[in-house]
Amino acid sequence: MKTIIWPVYLDAKKSKKEGRKIPKKDAVSSPSLSDISRAARKLNLKPKSETDKSFPGYWYEYSGRVVVDRGDMSKRELLLKISNLIKGFRS
Repeated sequence: MKTIIWPVYLDAKKSKKEGRKIPKKDAVSSPSLSDISRAARKLNLKPKSETDKSFPGYWYEYSGRVVVDRGDMSKRELLLKISNLIKGFRS
Protein backbone atom coordinates (compact mmCIF):
# COMPACT_ATOMS: atom_id res chain seq x y z
CA MET A 1 0.00 0.00 0.00
CA LYS A 2 1.41 3.39 -1.03
CA THR A 3 1.51 6.07 1.66
CA ILE A 4 2.44 9.73 1.49
CA ILE A 5 4.68 11.21 4.16
CA TRP A 6 4.74 14.99 4.37
CA PRO A 7 7.59 16.50 6.44
CA VAL A 8 5.01 18.36 8.55
CA TYR A 9 3.78 14.97 9.89
CA LEU A 10 7.09 14.56 11.76
CA ASP A 11 7.93 18.19 12.58
CA ALA A 12 8.26 18.98 16.31
CA LYS A 13 7.84 22.69 15.54
CA LYS A 14 4.29 22.14 14.27
CA SER A 15 1.19 21.57 16.38
CA LYS A 16 -1.26 18.73 15.83
CA LYS A 17 -3.64 21.31 14.38
CA GLU A 18 -0.96 22.39 11.89
CA GLY A 19 -0.53 18.80 10.68
CA ARG A 20 1.86 16.91 13.00
CA LYS A 21 0.68 13.29 13.28
CA ILE A 22 2.89 11.95 16.09
CA PRO A 23 3.48 13.08 19.70
CA LYS A 24 5.86 16.03 20.09
CA LYS A 25 8.29 13.91 22.18
CA ASP A 26 8.67 11.52 19.21
CA ALA A 27 8.84 14.24 16.53
CA VAL A 28 12.00 15.77 15.04
CA SER A 29 12.87 19.37 14.33
CA SER A 30 12.50 20.37 10.66
CA PRO A 31 12.76 16.95 8.96
CA SER A 32 13.99 17.18 5.37
CA LEU A 33 12.93 15.03 2.42
CA SER A 34 16.39 13.47 2.37
CA ASP A 35 16.09 12.57 6.10
CA ILE A 36 12.73 10.91 5.47
CA SER A 37 13.93 9.12 2.31
CA ARG A 38 17.06 7.85 4.06
CA ALA A 39 15.03 6.44 6.97
CA ALA A 40 12.50 4.89 4.57
CA ARG A 41 15.31 3.25 2.57
CA LYS A 42 16.71 1.78 5.79
CA LEU A 43 13.26 0.26 6.42
CA ASN A 44 13.14 -1.10 2.81
CA LEU A 45 10.06 0.97 1.92
CA LYS A 46 11.17 1.98 -1.62
CA PRO A 47 10.80 5.76 -1.07
CA LYS A 48 10.15 8.14 -3.95
CA SER A 49 10.69 11.86 -3.25
CA GLU A 50 8.45 14.40 -4.97
CA THR A 51 9.98 17.85 -4.43
CA ASP A 52 7.40 19.83 -6.42
CA LYS A 53 4.48 19.09 -4.07
CA SER A 54 3.01 21.22 -1.30
CA PHE A 55 1.11 20.10 1.80
CA PRO A 56 -2.56 21.16 1.41
CA GLY A 57 -2.52 23.20 4.65
CA TYR A 58 0.54 25.09 3.39
CA TRP A 59 -0.24 25.19 -0.34
CA TYR A 60 2.14 28.13 -0.81
CA GLU A 61 5.22 26.20 0.47
CA TYR A 62 6.75 23.52 -1.75
CA SER A 63 7.94 21.28 1.09
CA GLY A 64 7.75 18.14 -1.04
CA ARG A 65 6.66 14.69 0.05
CA VAL A 66 7.91 11.12 0.11
CA VAL A 67 5.79 8.24 -1.20
CA VAL A 68 6.57 4.86 0.37
CA ASP A 69 5.27 1.32 0.18
CA ARG A 70 4.39 0.70 3.84
CA GLY A 71 3.30 -2.92 3.62
CA ASP A 72 1.22 -4.03 6.61
CA MET A 73 2.38 -1.31 9.05
CA SER A 74 -0.08 1.28 10.29
CA LYS A 75 0.65 4.85 9.21
CA ARG A 76 1.30 5.90 12.83
CA GLU A 77 3.73 3.02 13.37
CA LEU A 78 5.51 3.94 10.13
CA LEU A 79 5.82 7.62 11.11
CA LEU A 80 7.18 6.71 14.56
CA LYS A 81 9.80 4.37 13.07
CA ILE A 82 10.93 6.96 10.54
CA SER A 83 11.10 9.66 13.20
CA ASN A 84 13.20 7.44 15.50
CA LEU A 85 15.61 6.62 12.66
CA ILE A 86 16.02 10.32 11.85
CA LYS A 87 16.80 11.01 15.52
CA GLY A 88 19.41 8.25 15.35
CA PHE A 89 21.00 9.77 12.22
CA ARG A 90 21.25 13.16 13.90
CA SER A 91 22.78 12.00 17.17
